[in-house]
Amino acid sequence: MKHRHVLQYINQHFKVKLILILSVIIIVCSMVTGYVSYRIYLNLFESEISKQYLNTSEQTIEQIGFKIQDMYRITDFIFFHPLVEQIVQNMHAEPAEGESTEYRSFILERDLADILLPVKNETPQIRALYIVDLQGTNNYFSHMSPSLQIEFPEFYNRVKGGLKSESAELVWQRMLIQDSSDPSGEKSHLVAARLLKSTKQQTVYGMIIMIIDESFLATPLESLMAGRTTGAYLYDQYNRILYSREPEGSIGFVPDWEKKKGIFTQRTEDGNDYLFVKSVFEPRSFTLVSGISLVDIEAKGRRVYQVALISGLVSVMLMAVCVSFFSGRLLQPLQGLVAAMQQLRKGNLRVKIAKTSNDEFAFLAESFNTMAADIQSLIQEVYVSKLSEKEAELKALQAQLNPHFLHNALNSIYWKIMLLYEDEETASLVTSLSELLRYSLAPVSTPSTLQDELAQIRNYITIQEARHGEDLHVSIEAEEELKGCGMQRLLLQPLVENVFVHAFRDQTSNKRLSIRAFRQHTEMHIEIEDNGCGMDADTIRHIMKDRSVHDQHGERESLGVRNVTRRIYLVHGEPYRLDIQRLQQGTMMRLILPCEAYQPMKGGAADESAASG
Repeated sequence: MKHRHVLQYINQHFKVKLILILSVIIIVCSMVTGYVSYRIYLNLFESEISKQYLNTSEQTIEQIGFKIQDMYRITDFIFFHPLVEQIVQNMHAEPAEGESTEYRSFILERDLADILLPVKNETPQIRALYIVDLQGTNNYFSHMSPSLQIEFPEFYNRVKGGLKSESAELVWQRMLIQDSSDPSGEKSHLVAARLLKSTKQQTVYGMIIMIIDESFLATPLESLMAGRTTGAYLYDQYNRILYSREPEGSIGFVPDWEKKKGIFTQRTEDGNDYLFVKSVFEPRSFTLVSGISLVDIEAKGRRVYQVALISGLVSVMLMAVCVSFFSGRLLQPLQGLVAAMQQLRKGNLRVKIAKTSNDEFAFLAESFNTMAADIQSLIQEVYVSKLSEKEAELKALQAQLNPHFLHNALNSIYWKIMLLYEDEETASLVTSLSELLRYSLAPVSTPSTLQDELAQIRNYITIQEARHGEDLHVSIEAEEELKGCGMQRLLLQPLVENVFVHAFRDQTSNKRLSIRAFRQHTEMHIEIEDNGCGMDADTIRHIMKDRSVHDQHGERESLGVRNVTRRIYLVHGEPYRLDIQRLQQGTMMRLILPCEAYQPMKGGAADESAASG
């Protein structure tokens, strides 16, 4: 019951409803404004940060790519050096006569060390470099750090197990290697290995193994690890993770990156959004994926949203105070107007409102008093005028048809007599004209059918055929059951005449006109199709929107499409109409009329006027 009383109180007091409505509007506007501002802020900063972060990622992968290219250059030097292949393969050859195996191995290892001395001196990032034969025997080794504890052939077999194929491509792996410098006794290193193949026979005779400190890749990643990052992940050409850096004190988040391109966002399990960038070093197909947190940006955006909501609530409070303070005086005249209207609704036409101010409410009071005083006379006037308006306008539309049609018909006969002097045909034309005039001069209330209309159209076509000769081809078809359907008089003739006046205006030959009448459900469709010049879209749109029978200059138009649309609208109303469709060549006009018996207009005024005309 309390809820019902509250609703009733709100419904009966305009001031309360005004406060509630304005409150809802202000709150909704504040929410929408805050959310839009939040999204704009978020999108703007995400766009800017993503561009900067992508540039940093691309610069980082380029630096890493240059380092990787250096490793390829070093292995290429060893791979294509002819003496390296000769020395390694001679390690297992029989010693010469008078030469011991130990001495021969010493000489070969010394020669190999001399060849690889420049590589050792120019690559401080390589902690160890080995050249191993197919049995896993280390033929050459160079330790930059004595803390490494590596045993062959076990280490060779571990490296060989990570190779993807028998190609001579440099393959990267990340391995735990015994290292006395680390408290745990093991330390993660990068291992780059490449099979050695004979340049002539393309047979594998050994392997290059390089052990590289992880700082080789860690240094370029420093710029990506600043801020709220989720980690940086480097993948080799086989999409295996080669190296990763994750923020201290937190677990990294590896995104689903393989099907992504460029910049993308992904949400972690804890609900935080991260912006990820994917950069590829194309020459070696190395991929760098790194991410940065959007938590700070989203938090700042939410502050914008909260400020908008708070400002909306403050505005609601101020609005409620202002409305309550000023509404009493402002709404008093409105309450008097409401009371007077209630009296008027009960039938008290003598009610009046006292004028208490000079503002808009005073104007409303004067207007109300004038309305109440004149309402009886206005009702009477409106009823009388409405009864005669429809009949008067129908007679006016009917009267428009005769003069223009007579002019066009006589013009056709004139040219026939002047140019051809065919008396018999001229007599036939006069007969057709006589039938047309007799039909058109009948009172507007005289019943007519589709069959009568088509008969008069044939009379009109007879006149036009005399004018256009063999260049005119006319087809008239109608379903038999429709010929007895009633319709307004002279509804088709203006449309057909429009074809000859406008559509065939500049056409000298092959003029084709087709008239078809068929039934569709409870409607009668009459299509008039020509192959003339057609109507442009603006003209069709203007005709269909304007049902008036006057042009923009206020002059009465001749016979035309507006005449037909207006008559259909006055007699039948919706949904009956005239549709106009522009064809590829020409125009099709479709009349949609009720398929029923024609009802003549009642009253003698129309008949007498038509008869006198």
